[in-house]
Amino acid sequence: MSDARLPSAPPEPAGQEARYWLLRAAKAVVVLIYAVVLVNLVLLVLGFCLRLFGASTDAEFTRWVYRNVDRVMEPFRGMFPTHAVSEQSVLDVSLLFAMVVYAIAGIAFHALVTWLTDKLLVLRRQQEASRRRSLAAAGPTVGPTAPPDRPAGPGQGWS
Repeated sequence: MSDARLPSAPPEPAGQEARYWLLRAAKAVVVLIYAVVLVNLVLLVLGFCLRLFGASTDAEFTRWVYRNVDRVMEPFRGMFPTHAVSEQSVLDVSLLFAMVVYAIAGIAFHALVTWLTDKLLVLRRQQEASRRRSLAAAGPTVGPTAPPDRPAGPGQGWS
């Protein structure tokens, strides 16, 4: 008796597989940068609100936010003058500008993540279609459909 086996799919071209993993790695890097940009944007919004409402620097949370905002604001520091709204409240236009820049960067990274995801889906669909075509080209299997260790019953391949 012959042993019925399913034909195996031919190996994928190395270039296509490498392209798939390169796109996955690029997407991972972009998602990481996107997350950093969003965290920085949240910190900027918190810092802007705390300064505008005159939050006390005695609170540990306020000091933590201000320390992190100082690091994120480094490229934008001193671009625009700050305006005192009251004794403790300050309107920092540089913070507003930084928020706009980080928001634009966040939108750009979001679009890049979406584009990379679409590219990965298209490439994966092409690979699956190529596998299906190669399996269909191999033709149907020959031989009994029952496992070789027991005979097939009625309607299971042998009559």
